[in-house]
Amino acid sequence: MDILLKKNRVPEMSARSSEDEIGIVTALKDNEAIVELSLQESCESCGARFICVPDQSGKRQLRAANPLQANVGSQVTITEKSNFLLKVSFLQYGIPFIGFLIVIFLLNTLNLTSIPFTKELILFSGGILGLIIAAFI
Repeated sequence: MDILLKKNRVPEMSARSSEDEIGIVTALKDNEAIVELSLQESCESCGARFICVPDQSGKRQLRAANPLQANVGSQVTITEKSNFLLKVSFLQYGIPFIGFLIVIFLLNTLNLTSIPFTKELILFSGGILGLIIAAFI
């Protein structure tokens, strides 16, 4: 996981980055800290919400690298170390879109005149099928 703990400097809400989030260290395991996060308004539309999904008790927790040796009870800021959200967005939206386009282009090269439907309907239906298959991949 490419998430790190940083020294907690609580930023103003207007200057706060969408990648930063404040949490409390609840447990330590090896060089990692288990951090409990508060529920945010943007959680419902977040593409990476599966990473910090609430557990059975309703708390959002995630495991993060702990290079600062934060202690249990410390308030920390969580930040993204790399382009993790960009990668997740590509997996969620880019790959299905590519599957959609590939099937449309492949069907467009075939002779579809023997099928009793319009060419556009066949291409669109095939594109949707390609999108679904790529989404499962």
